[in-house]
Amino acid sequence: MNRAIAPEYSKAQHIDLVVPQRIKLTDKIDLYWLDETQDDTVKLDMTWDAGSKYQSKKLTASFTNALLLAGTDKLTANEISEKIDFQGGYISQDLDKDQGGVTLYGLSNKIEAIFDVFAENFSSAIFPESEVEKLIDIRKNGFKVSMEKVATLCRQEFNKHIFGQTNEYGKVASLEDFDNVKSADLQAFYKSIYLETKPTLFLVGKVDESFIEKLKSWAESLGTSTSTTINTGFEQTKGRIEIAKKDAIQTSIRIGRLMVQKNHPDYYKFQVLNTILGGYFGSRLMANIREDKGYTYGIGSGLSVLDDSAYFYISTEVAKEVVDNTITEIYVEIDKLKNEFVSKNELKKVKNYLLGDFLRGSDGAIAMMENFKNIYFNNLSEDYYTDFIHAINNVTAKQLKDLANKYWDKAEFLEVLAG
Repeated sequence: MNRAIAPEYSKAQHIDLVVPQRIKLTDKIDLYWLDETQDDTVKLDMTWDAGSKYQSKKLTASFTNALLLAGTDKLTANEISEKIDFQGGYISQDLDKDQGGVTLYGLSNKIEAIFDVFAENFSSAIFPESEVEKLIDIRKNGFKVSMEKVATLCRQEFNKHIFGQTNEYGKVASLEDFDNVKSADLQAFYKSIYLETKPTLFLVGKVDESFIEKLKSWAESLGTSTSTTINTGFEQTKGRIEIAKKDAIQTSIRIGRLMVQKNHPDYYKFQVLNTILGGYFGSRLMANIREDKGYTYGIGSGLSVLDDSAYFYISTEVAKEVVDNTITEIYVEIDKLKNEFVSKNELKKVKNYLLGDFLRGSDGAIAMMENFKNIYFNNLSEDYYTDFIHAINNVTAKQLKDLANKYWDKAEFLEVLAG
């Protein structure tokens, strides 16, 4: 090998998605398993349709998820944690607007013991009043601190108005909601969702067949119904909303609109357009508003995709005296993309960035499982990533200009300012 000669350059044309083995734990509950790992670590995700959109009372979903292992009639939260620590394991709980779940981490020779601790205490959760009150105090104090930040005020107001306040996605918590959290509500949500509806399991790592049988036995103890929620439609507000914050030094700006989801043919190409505008450090918004004007330390744009909707957004924080100038420059950059073709060099750079970022994020079994979960939860085809790479490689400057004109009509935008 002559190390003085650089390796030949080539662009990614496709990705060989490693599809996990599907195992039916019961007629209704599936396990997806990837065992092609390089070490003895194991990760088990158990995911339910238990996100905040399924709650009938604010904060119920998040508190239930956080307190699933907060104690039983036999063990306290600390005792459960000590048993997991003794086996070298770690358990985390996660929740968003759509899903809620529990993740177990451990070594292959300990994962059964870790799961035993989880399963026994999960099935006997009682949500002790003392643990509920403790978490209320912690989160209430954190909420008070967070609500002093203009970024939080802006994000909450944006969230309400991008979806509509009657939509489950648009509902946000207030300080008073913390005082209404009750153990009985958490127990009811736990029984109706976590015990009565079916989860989906995602396993990464080398495990014995006995562990698969253990999962089957556990799955048989669960319900198999499907969570339901009523969406009242999405009613995005258009125009500007301003939230005053006394003594605030900066103003948080958030601009956006409802957008297409991942199964829409424009989604792939729009990702390229978004990256050019504000999706990476070398974006146009960063070059103009941070590097040239010095209005902010950071500005960016992105796409947030949920099960039932999606939205595009631009976000930054600036001093009050440059708010109007910042918004003007944001629309200057948008108008350039609507009226001018992206240069060949810039388009090539962004394509390479997106492909490189995607390939880095696809390295290893855990990353591959995350890619599969994206396909699973968004109901995408197994060709999604190959189609994504193909779209990035082949998108043209004209197509990007057409997309900018299609989706970036100023009259369709919601603007929220807090400060």
